[in-house]
Amino acid sequence: MDKSDRRVRRTQQLLGDALVSLILEKGYDTITIKDITNRADVGHATFYRHYKDKDELLGKKLEDVIQELEAFTREPSLQDAEGYLIFKHAQENSALYRILLNSQGTARVRKRVQDTIATNILRNCRPLQSTKSSIIPVEIVAHHMAGSILLLVEWWLDHDMPYAPHQMAKIYDQLITTVTRTASQQDE
Repeated sequence: MDKSDRRVRRTQQLLGDALVSLILEKGYDTITIKDITNRADVGHATFYRHYKDKDELLGKKLEDVIQELEAFTREPSLQDAEGYLIFKHAQENSALYRILLNSQGTARVRKRVQDTIATNILRNCRPLQSTKSSIIPVEIVAHHMAGSILLLVEWWLDHDMPYAPHQMAKIYDQLITTVTRTASQQDE
């Protein structure tokens, strides 16, 4: 691995971590580039070598989380544990999820996360795809389930994660998955 690549990744990590901690302390709108570079202990010019503004930095940080989420929810051997994996990922990246789910200006990224989850639901849930007599199109079912898990993750984080990820996955399964599958299989 190239030494300069490691330095670039390290600098980007420092800047991203500084932004996340500042957002959690002060809110996104009040943060300046100077705040970020001071917290990261890097020069002002260094910031601009990597990002044009704080929006791009936040977008990159959230994009990394989405790519991670996409990678493990695509894994066919883990499809039965998708709910657990989402809650576990949210627990391990709680600061970023709090920003994603509670900050203004992240609607585009949040929509992408919901679309990713919905796509994985469509890909992994054969019973939804095979239901011909349902009055609810499978795309709507998948987006409903994806939106529901994001709302449940938001509630869970807002309440300081009172239940373990595996418990939340069971709650999601009973509250959303079972009910939604039943509703999607009702005849017209």
